[in-house]
Amino acid sequence: MDSTVDPSADALWDSVAVVYSMSGEQERKPRTPEEWQAVRRHAITLREATNLLLIEGRHAAPAGTQPGEGELSPRQIEQRIASDRAAFVQFAHGLHSTATQALEAIDRRDSEALLQAGGEIDAACEACHLTYWYPNQKVPTT
Repeated sequence: MDSTVDPSADALWDSVAVVYSMSGEQERKPRTPEEWQAVRRHAITLREATNLLLIEGRHAAPAGTQPGEGELSPRQIEQRIASDRAAFVQFAHGLHSTATQALEAIDRRDSEALLQAGGEIDAACEACHLTYWYPNQKVPTT
């Protein structure tokens, strides 16, 4: 996750944004063929990484990883995944689907659709994390 999924998702999220600063509003999106190609590589990496998630016995986090507040240990995460492997597989398939949406948006050079796909990727990641990584974390209410 830390070496492949996170950096690829971060690159997709960072590729399209509206940034507000003292200088004003700046729209960030790929513009050149090279920028679109770089974003495309991240989408492919993210999509292919979901296939690695399906391999049984892979570790969710490196041994010795210290959980943060409200997070489970790597061993606890792996126990939760093993106890309901079918649900975990569904989460991985959901992430694969959203990464495919991002790839399709990139191939159309549609930055709005890429932004939308980024939101779907975030939702797919968060749904899995709330189930396996930090299930006891309190979600703020609005």
